[in-house]
Amino acid sequence: MTQPNLHYCLNCERTENEIPLVSLRYAGGQAWICSQCLPTLIHKPQNLAGKLAGANQIPPAEHEH
Repeated sequence: MTQPNLHYCLNCERTENEIPLVSLRYAGGQAWICSQCLPTLIHKPQNLAGKLAGANQIPPAEHEH
């Protein structure tokens, strides 16, 4: 039985009852991503294509190691 208004991670589909979620807005829409999938959004947003509209247009973060 699904619970109304229960939010899911756009990547791994775990619920807010299972893992902390962060709300995000992009291209006029709202989505949720969990704390463990957030690095994917930051470093490899192209991996979210098909899960987040326009993800393939988001450039990965620039950083030095």
